[in-house]
Amino acid sequence: GFTVKSGVNYNLNEYMNVFLNLGYLSKAPRFNNVIDRNNNFFLGIENEKIKAIEIGYGYKYSQYAANLNFYYTKWQNKPLDRGIRVLSTEDEDLTANINGIDALHKGIELDFIYKIHKNLDFEGLISLGDWKWNSGDTVRIYDDQGNIFEKQYFNAKGVHVGDAAQSQYAASLKYQIKNKLWFKDNRLYLKGRFTYFSRHYADFNPFSLNYEYNIEPFDANGNPRESWLIPDYYTVDLHAGYSYKINKIRIDWRFSLLNALNAIYISDAQNNSDFGPGAYGDFDAKSATVFFGLPRRYNLSLKITI
Repeated sequence: GFTVKSGVNYNLNEYMNVFLNLGYLSKAPRFNNVIDRNNNFFLGIENEKIKAIEIGYGYKYSQYAANLNFYYTKWQNKPLDRGIRVLSTEDEDLTANINGIDALHKGIELDFIYKIHKNLDFEGLISLGDWKWNSGDTVRIYDDQGNIFEKQYFNAKGVHVGDAAQSQYAASLKYQIKNKLWFKDNRLYLKGRFTYFSRHYADFNPFSLNYEYNIEPFDANGNPRESWLIPDYYTVDLHAGYSYKINKIRIDWRFSLLNALNAIYISDAQNNSDFGPGAYGDFDAKSATVFFGLPRRYNLSLKITI
């Protein structure tokens, strides 16, 4: 694979700037899309192709700073997290990638900071995405000799991409002080962060939108059915750090208390799972399998720089 990126920035004045970024990626597939659990190579190994454009605006003045950007990404040949099982001419189970699945990711992001006091910062983040599958086709699966032995049809155009929250809102307060009371070049900070996640669809196989799976692939309005929408959730994290110098040695302590309120939430889900307790194909909570978010936990680290 390879990556080509380019960008340009123009300063409107000393406080404002605009920028444009372009990128093209030919991305090698992940390892679990190359070799299956039986140590056999997948059929149909091809690179992903990603074309991206980003337009943004920046503002910085006195105690305020903000960045606003819009992104538009065409993700072509996006592989499923798991390949599909196919039966070769030798009655041997094989795994194949489904090439030709395209997705369109677009959205807007805003991050800002307001310096309430020289030692106190308020930071915010808003990320609103609109990620949808953008293709429907008959996929032909070939063996290594170029012989076709299976065809599968799918149509997921307009269905939201799962496996990530498409809306996120975050706010944090950071208090930082510098002094020379105990050691040289002391720095102490305390930070609290609140993050809210919304519009998180369960991951699903676009090929499940197929009458061959005995599933009604369209809703009452004639649109392809969406995967199950995971309930919104939030987390609260607390962070602290202290750094100082002893002679020429820098010491950095870091402490994090993650999910401080011990919230119970679903962080990931698989739509229409074979392992779900409900009827396969209901596109709801009872037909999904889920991962719960991690409970309250902490992390303590020490870094010594000589």
